[in-house]
Amino acid sequence: MNFAREKRLLLGWAALVVALPLPLTDTLDWPSLVLFLLAVSLFLRHARTGSERWLSNRVLNVLGLVYLPLLLLDLAAFARTQPVRPILHLTLFGVAAKLWSLKREKDKWQAWIGIFFLFLAAMATSTHPSVVIYLFAFLVYTVVLLVRFVHLHVLSAFAGQRAGAVRLGAGRSIAVLALATALLAVPLFALLPRVRSPFVVGPGGLQSGPFDARMGYSEEMTLDRIGRMRSNPEVALRLSFEGRYPAPAALRLRGAVYEGWEGRSWKPAPGGRMLRGEGPPTGLLLLAPGREVGVARLSLEPLGSTHLFVPVEAVALEPLAIRLTLSDGGAVALPIVPQRPLDYVVRLGSEAVSPAPPLEQIVPGSEVLSVDRVTPALAALAGEWAGVGSAAERAARIEHRFHTEFTYATDTVGRGGEDPIEAFLLRDRRGHCEYFASAMVLLLRAQGIPARLATGFYGAEWSRWEGSWVVRQSNAHAWVEAWIPDRGWTIFDPTPPAGRPAPAPTSLLTSMRQAWEAAVYRWDRWVISYDFDDQVGAMGSLRAWWGELMRRLAGGRPESRRISSPHQA
Repeated sequence: MNFAREKRLLLGWAALVVALPLPLTDTLDWPSLVLFLLAVSLFLRHARTGSERWLSNRVLNVLGLVYLPLLLLDLAAFARTQPVRPILHLTLFGVAAKLWSLKREKDKWQAWIGIFFLFLAAMATSTHPSVVIYLFAFLVYTVVLLVRFVHLHVLSAFAGQRAGAVRLGAGRSIAVLALATALLAVPLFALLPRVRSPFVVGPGGLQSGPFDARMGYSEEMTLDRIGRMRSNPEVALRLSFEGRYPAPAALRLRGAVYEGWEGRSWKPAPGGRMLRGEGPPTGLLLLAPGREVGVARLSLEPLGSTHLFVPVEAVALEPLAIRLTLSDGGAVALPIVPQRPLDYVVRLGSEAVSPAPPLEQIVPGSEVLSVDRVTPALAALAGEWAGVGSAAERAARIEHRFHTEFTYATDTVGRGGEDPIEAFLLRDRRGHCEYFASAMVLLLRAQGIPARLATGFYGAEWSRWEGSWVVRQSNAHAWVEAWIPDRGWTIFDPTPPAGRPAPAPTSLLTSMRQAWEAAVYRWDRWVISYDFDDQVGAMGSLRAWWGELMRRLAGGRPESRRISSPHQA
């Protein structure tokens, strides 16, 4: 056996697979990976021949000088936006050059170090749980290669450069090493300080799937924003309930409220106030008057938005570590766009309420009364549909017209025209929820009924794998809130029921998708997002368990504490 040849082949096979995940996270470009794989493949082909002709130091120096201007251009292009990419390019170049110049034993160990850095880059730039498959596969693969490499290194020291075939019985050693590594890694993971991963991300950010997880709500609401979101099955938030709660199939989560109609888009309700702890228990952030009958616990995924989505029955929020604001339209907002899942608790009332001010506080000329964009044709249509009667009766008649005479469709996304709402009402009579809600708001205002557009999510599906309700981006929806005397701000939903978001039918495919989403969520929650607060909680639980164990061993009885209901003032 030619020991030098075998060592080169082991290094080549390790280098061939180490960088494969990098383009999948958009950290490395595919052309660079292809060039690297081509160089490694040619190296393996040359190494199989047993040749001892490799690049000299002089040639390596020339290659380094040739690469230097390329490195400078690389740094100029990516230093600010993606500084890790030039470093990866340099590492790939260094590993490939080192493979083609393996003459001394220390060259081979230096090549292993370069391969290890590429492995670290692949791990540090991915947050998806599928990276675990790569992690274990590559670790097993490289441990086998390293053990064989060390055996060859030892044998070559005693047997010269050539010997007969060698059988390596290292299987038991590898298994023991893998078990010891796992036993050491688990407690270290729980104890060592950490920052949120990924430590380095590609231009694509945290999301590398076919859908953009950040395709959420923005400050301006266009007529096709939700229509585009309805094709996105990514999870937007998760929630669980205690006590009384609304039917999940008809759950309505308010995120944003818009009042100013610009002809093609809506602008949000103006003003707002900082939410402060006011009610019992101490620190609750009161949203609207009402008696608490239940609790909702929510976990909001990063959606690229500052909107905090809460059920329309919400009467209070438990305080968060960050300050919240409440707009005049009744929407709760965060001070910054969250970059990680946000957990919060909402106290629920028995019916839909609005945190917005009552009609008496709405000044004349407010956007909710504006008819500046209502054309004569729309005003005439509003009078025809509404008839005579109270505000509630007229609003109900307009809503009924939409339910019975219009069709829900998503093929109107991106539709042009000078006045899309007028075309929707008088000609097309088909569209998605933004068209229905926008049109009804304008018709109500034409009747002198204050109205505004609200957006959020509608409906939820049960995930038995997570033990909670799941709301997807495809549950995005828009509806109308109108001021009705003696009832206050009242929800109307002009979108036909057949066009409203509905949970996916129960099937094997749905269950498999939910199982995978549960795995991704737990990976993100307990691995990627596992932070100092979790460490403190884990240490507290461990200390309590240890104290309880010591009391039992000492013959004492466990302490019993009466825990009062959180609903008791």
